[in-house]
Parts: sequence; C-alpha cells; structure tokens
Amino acid sequence: MVRTLLGSTAFLSILLISPQAFAAKTTPSPAMETPQLKFSGQTSFNSYFFRNKRITRATRKPSANQPCSEHKYGRGQLFAVDSARLKVNVDGKTDPGMEYGLVFVFDGDTNADHFVREDYLYLGGSWGKIYAGDTFGVQNSMAFGGYDDWGATGFMDSGILERVVNDTTGTVTSVDLVGDTSRDTKLTYFTPRWYGFQAGASYTPRTEHRGQGSIESRRSEKNPKKPFDTDNIANGLNFIHKFANEIEIGLSATSIFGQTRSEYHGSPPRRNTASFAFGGTISYCNWGFGAEYGNNGRSQQLKVGGNKVNAGQFVDFGLSYKWGATRLTTGYYYGWRKALGGGITDNFISRKSRTNAVSAAIDHKLAPGLGIYAEYAHFQMKNPAALDEANRINTTILDTCSEWKGGVPSNRANVFLVGSRLVF
Repeated sequence: MVRTLLGSTAFLSILLISPQAFAAKTTPSPAMETPQLKFSGQTSFNSYFFRNKRITRATRKPSANQPCSEHKYGRGQLFAVDSARLKVNVDGKTDPGMEYGLVFVFDGDTNADHFVREDYLYLGGSWGKIYAGDTFGVQNSMAFGGYDDWGATGFMDSGILERVVNDTTGTVTSVDLVGDTSRDTKLTYFTPRWYGFQAGASYTPRTEHRGQGSIESRRSEKNPKKPFDTDNIANGLNFIHKFANEIEIGLSATSIFGQTRSEYHGSPPRRNTASFAFGGTISYCNWGFGAEYGNNGRSQQLKVGGNKVNAGQFVDFGLSYKWGATRLTTGYYYGWRKALGGGITDNFISRKSRTNAVSAAIDHKLAPGLGIYAEYAHFQMKNPAALDEANRINTTILDTCSEWKGGVPSNRANVFLVGSRLVF
C-alpha cells in the first residue's frame, strides 16, 4: 500500500510540476491557432472457417445435484465485420510549439456495449506529452514484441480469433499483462525521447471504469464476476535506434502494479497485481523479427491456504518478410502457469496449464488504404486442473446454471480466414 501511494504521489507530482517548469522557459502570451478537425478510420470484413475439438462444457452446480452445460462453437463458417471504428481528431498548436487536442474513437461494432471506444485529451511540448481520458496506457503503447510482426488480423494480439475459438479454463492466452487497464479512464505522461530513450507512466484509479460510468465499492463495472484494481500504475521504458546499415531496433520494458480487490463482498482476498514484460524488435531491409517475455507473477490470485498457483507467463515471437505490395508473416505463442492441483481442498500440489498457438498470414495491398489477406491459426490449450479451479472460484457464490461456468480442461482448434480491410 505504501509503495502504491508513494508511486501515485510521485507520478501526479510529475504531471503537475513538469508543465509549469517548462512553461517558464517559453515566451509569454502565446498566440493560438484555430484547432483543425480530422477524420480517419478503418473496417474489415472476414470470412472464417473453423473447427474446435471441444464444443460442450458440462458439470454440476456445487449447491445442487443438477447438471449444467454450455454449448459453444463446433465447426463451421462465419462472416464478421471486425475492427470497425471512426476516429475524430481535434488538433491545435500554439506559436511556441505546444500541442493540444481532443480524440474520439467511435466503435463500429453493431453489438458493442459502448458506442464510444476512446475519448481523451492531450497536451504536448518540449517537456513531453500528457494524455487524460479513456485510452490505452504505456503498457500497450510503449511495448515491443512478436505481435509487431503478426499480419492479417493480428493473431493473439487483436482478440478477433476468440470469436470462433472455445477457451480453456485457467490458461494464459493473451499478450497483455494481468492488470492491463485497456481503455479505462487514466492519466498518462510520456517524457521526450532522449538519445533513443523514452519513459512513461499511466495512473488508473480504478480498472474497468470508463468515463461517467457509476462505480460500486467491491464490484467490477463491466463484469461483476472479475477482480479489479485500484491505484493501478503502469510504467514503461523503451529505446529505438536506426543504424546506418538499415538495421533498426526497438527494446522495451513495462510493468504494472495495483491494489487488487475481490469481485464480491465476502469473497476471499486477492493478491495484488505485480506483472512485467520485456520485448524487442529488429528489422533489416524487408525482414522483421520481434519477441517478448511476460511474467504475471501471482497477480490477482486467491489468498487461500498455501496454494502455489500463479497468473502465468508467456512468450511470443513474430517473423515477417515484405516484397513489393505483399507481406508474409508467421507467429508463435506459448503461455503457461501453475494451476491448482489435487482437488478443491489440496492447496499444495500444482499442475501446469499450457497454451501453444501458431499462425501464418499473407497480406497484399491493392490500393492506398485497401488490402486483402489470408490467415491460418492453430491452438492447443490444456489445463488438468480446470474443474478444480472452477469449483474453487465458484463454490460459494453462484447458484443458477446461467451463472455457473464449469471447467473446460482442453481444446484444439483450427481457424482459417480470408478478409479485406479499408483504412483511411
């Protein structure tokens, strides 16, 4: 708690002091220009062909001897409009060079919970840049990894393939660290880049809270069955350099710390968020390669008995080659974690859950902003402790089949898609 409060105080002090310190060096009474309005956006149309080995998960409620089951995707074909959004920028600049503006990103998903995807203000100058509002933090914008060389839909980075792949309980399937704040309302500060280095920090008072949404002291706004963080602080440091021989490298280190709250009043307490990642990319001529290692430690895990479960680790790799208007990419993702083992009451034996995923994609540019692509991805997910973990989490708080989510021990899935994308 002390560490988080000190970090919050230091971060807010930087935001308040830095602009004033640098403002003293600029000329007084800056002349203002009329802000400029700009529109941009994108959308894509995808045709999926998919097959899952496991299509049903079934178990019994802990409070009654009644079967519950949930049917999900088996095999088939699907049309979908993905990554549809419209971005509106209002950008201004003073004569001394300070930038300022407002950004709205509207979601084009017809089934979206929120019409506005992002909404934030920004200020920038020789002293750095500040973002205030609903947008991504430094853990996303400053990190490098294999996903920088993934084509088509973005494989594990976009979340698009999740619409046709059945998940497995307790497996690590994301390139985001536990505690990631996505577009939750926050303050972010970036330093100027100095000899290739740049640092940044993001402060989110409460995760999964956006805009004017109401809050409740112990529940997540978007999903009341998930733990959440207060005083969440993300830190980032990266380095970019381009050599004379056309080699360009990018290196990054990111971390997230937060005070984790349990999902319900009376639920067992959770361990605080503490996760980190290291990544990098290198490019030469038409070749590109990226890699990342992420460690979630025991972030947001239950404080029950002496269990040794953790939130998992992951590595991701990407390789790309471009010739003319065509780009070929391939990716690999491996995630693993120590899962609960032996039974509901056994806290000391752990078993390992694993995720293996590979992809290959080809993108071709037809015209400025217009492209087509094809992608294949294969997933293998397994958690021998899936049912035990589902029981441990849900035993005392769920009662009906609509609430109960039984353990899914494994799945193998294959996805092939062809699509087109327009960016303007």
